[in-house]
Amino acid sequence: MRKDVELLSTRYAASLAAYGATPQGLYWPNAADLATRFEMLLGGANLEIYNPSNRLRLLDLGCGPGLLLDYLAENGVLDRIDYTGIDVLDGTVAVARSRWPKFSFESRDVRDQPFEADRFDFCVVCGVFTGRFDVVYSEMEAMVRETLRAVWPSVKRGLAFNVMSKHVDWERDDLFHWPLDEIVRFCKEQLSRHVSLRLDYGLWEASASVLKTPIARSSRVPACWMETNPGRSA
Repeated sequence: MRKDVELLSTRYAASLAAYGATPQGLYWPNAADLATRFEMLLGGANLEIYNPSNRLRLLDLGCGPGLLLDYLAENGVLDRIDYTGIDVLDGTVAVARSRWPKFSFESRDVRDQPFEADRFDFCVVCGVFTGRFDVVYSEMEAMVRETLRAVWPSVKRGLAFNVMSKHVDWERDDLFHWPLDEIVRFCKEQLSRHVSLRLDYGLWEASASVLKTPIARSSRVPACWMETNPGRSA
């Protein structure tokens, strides 16, 4: 196990043991806020185009005890999902399997065991990059970059992740506050130029969505705009 994973895992294992398979067990103090996080991160997956006959192949990276499945079931979209959950903690994966025995979970660090190309449609990374605890900032940033680069080839549509925003009243030393410019620079240089950030959902964090192709245009172009203007060259 890598040093950064070992340091983070110790904290999460203790919290899960203390609070069980709950948001609190994953260091989330508010259940409603966690549901909001899932809603934001799934926005780029375009769930409305999927159905039980054409399911979204979803990777839940850092799945914990499977709380994303709780959310999907509560919101009536679980039958649209072909779900795979991965986590670096064997004990956490065991809890997830006991809670959701019909779904696929495995212990894996994608930096060491990347998936094959286009294995999934979309990947959600919720909370993996928010708390750094005893990991120094530079090592945490390296882990984030390495993880995103490792998972990127395995998604056909894209991925979404959250980090703590630097636009806060104060920064906590145990959290990972990643500057927005650095998020966009990394994503555009290493993943794709089709990047969007959301900070409008009431939490002190930023959610990033990175897509392989630009979002589909749904509006119509006014016909008069298509006419050639003889007074202006192309």
